[in-house]
Amino acid sequence: MDRQLLENIFVTALEGGSNHWYLINNANHHKIRKAVPKSDDPYFSTAMLSAILDHGVEVEVHDSENEDEVLGVLKVSDMEERIKELDKNPNFMWALEAEENGEGDAETSDIIFQYLVMGDVCFG
Repeated sequence: MDRQLLENIFVTALEGGSNHWYLINNANHHKIRKAVPKSDDPYFSTAMLSAILDHGVEVEVHDSENEDEVLGVLKVSDMEERIKELDKNPNFMWALEAEENGEGDAETSDIIFQYLVMGDVCFG
């Protein structure tokens, strides 16, 4: 997947589409900002993607209603594999196709972000 496309998905999901279910706790926020300081990238969503892709940071994603529950871990190897899986999954590949065609929105970005985090879509 093209990095710009993945960046668009992260921005849309983290800044709106997925806000109802995910939480990046303080420890993970610190790991992200240690790898990508605000002076290098003031926007958290793109800094998070850069921390994962460029610095190998593994980011735990927690449940917004129970911050002790880890829903999944974003890391390069899993993300690459899950993008391949998503492209073959008839239930969700439409979301990836919409993003690739420039027709993505909060719903499609949320679906892809959920799949990257959990390997499934669990939240409506």
